[in-house]
Amino acid sequence: MIAKTVTGSDFEGALTYGAGLRKGKTKEPGDVEPLYISNVVAATPQLMARQMQSVAAESRRVQKPVWHTVLSWKAGEVVTKEQKVAAVKRYCELMGAPAARHQVVVYEHKDKKHAHVHIYLNRVPVDGGPALRTSNNFYRQPAVTRQISEELGMQPLPVRRQSVKDVDPGKEAARAAIREAVQQLLQEQGRGGEQWLQEQLRRQQIQLRYTHDKGGVLRGVSFEWNGVAVKGQEVGYKGAQLREALQASVTHAQAPQLPATGRDQKRPGRSKKGPGR
Repeated sequence: MIAKTVTGSDFEGALTYGAGLRKGKTKEPGDVEPLYISNVVAATPQLMARQMQSVAAESRRVQKPVWHTVLSWKAGEVVTKEQKVAAVKRYCELMGAPAARHQVVVYEHKDKKHAHVHIYLNRVPVDGGPALRTSNNFYRQPAVTRQISEELGMQPLPVRRQSVKDVDPGKEAARAAIREAVQQLLQEQGRGGEQWLQEQLRRQQIQLRYTHDKGGVLRGVSFEWNGVAVKGQEVGYKGAQLREALQASVTHAQAPQLPATGRDQKRPGRSKKGPGR
């Protein structure tokens, strides 16, 4: 078992993603199941988010109260519902946010080959105590997940697998918006070069930054959408790939028109004879 964690400030966006109801990315029926809830009245993601935001508002110091963790098991490992719930509770406890003191909403996603659950924690506890700390969680989580696996008799994950896909809703939305915008622009007829693409994306509220070497050759690209930074490789366009696509479009646009030859070229002073002559 491994854990991957991100923090944020949008409870509604996080829970909507967890419930599989994000706009344009709605999961199929049966792919998502509510697994566990603590200190929150079960309701729609929007209503549960309001409950959690109300508690988070009690702390002025915590700017990112959303703690989103994905617990993932080895592909093919059979994990019962009881084991998943036990793992969730133990994870919260060992990380310093016992479910008795914190609001917790957990969804299980069933659209992958490996079992995995999404844990949404409110870092601000319901009893007014200190908030869940975020420092060193990257280094703490491997030890925590190993301990849980041993306690519950689960299989350890292979060492080579260190993380799971970044599931932060904001990051995922940014990647999708940028990828779609770039793909559509590169398919347009009469498309231009680097400055043209930069200007077209700017009109869609997407910032594009280039990195060139000393010779002026495009080597890297990065994007920003709604305040979220995204590397070119995250949307399928490294510097070399985008350079080739832009060069191909410019070459095509600048290709000279060859003069007509053979039968397509009219000879001066002569006309075609009519039929029968």
